[in-house]
Amino acid sequence: MNFIDDFNRLKNNKMFHTIAVIGIVLILLIISAFIMLRYQVEGEDDKNLPFILSKIIVISSAEGINNDGTDTKWDLNLIQNNDIYISVDKNEQYKKSEVIKSLSIQNIIVDKSPAIGNINNYRPATEGLFQNEEQYIIKDELKYLGSTETKIGELQIGNQGGTILFRSSNTNIGNYKSNDEEIIHNGTLLAKAGITTEQINYSIKFDLIIEVGSGIKYKGTVNMNLPEGDILGKGITSIEKTNFDDVIFKRI
Repeated sequence: MNFIDDFNRLKNNKMFHTIAVIGIVLILLIISAFIMLRYQVEGEDDKNLPFILSKIIVISSAEGINNDGTDTKWDLNLIQNNDIYISVDKNEQYKKSEVIKSLSIQNIIVDKSPAIGNINNYRPATEGLFQNEEQYIIKDELKYLGSTETKIGELQIGNQGGTILFRSSNTNIGNYKSNDEEIIHNGTLLAKAGITTEQINYSIKFDLIIEVGSGIKYKGTVNMNLPEGDILGKGITSIEKTNFDDVIFKRI
């Protein structure tokens, strides 16, 4: 019996067929697992994203809220504020037509707590941009709806791209008393109160969800260290981030 006869006999063998099918299925499963693993690591290909995270600007400062019933001219409860501006632009590599249905900030987590104070996150106020009040605290998510133009106070973003913002504040970090004629409400107040940078540094992370008109949602996680820069010496600092290699967007 030659090789050809042996091969033909194997082809007609049910066991051979079963093993061959199992082998093909295993190969397909391995390939699928590899593709899924690669997607989890690398996320969506840039060319497949209708909109991209293009820029984040953080403006950091501080202020004091005057306490009542004080024996000095100024008795301030100190707050450190970080105003976070997030810009999303249309992806020029994406060749199809698409619009922003909504842009959401979800799952804000304090990764590293400051040594003093309590972290609260605020949505923009209806008037005056930001007000550190209970009614504006972000509970579950901050959602901007796509519209013909961006209107921050109404939580609307242009459906072809725009900027959204929220505030992350470290509240009740200390008191500052003074009889000075004038007080400048910025980060130098913290230095006057003897507060150090190490005491107020903290980090947060949050999910940025881009939902487009076709119903597809893309999620990327953003990590931030706050505050940025020397606010104790300069009073007000700002940073601009445009490199987002660490933010991986995936479909959800």
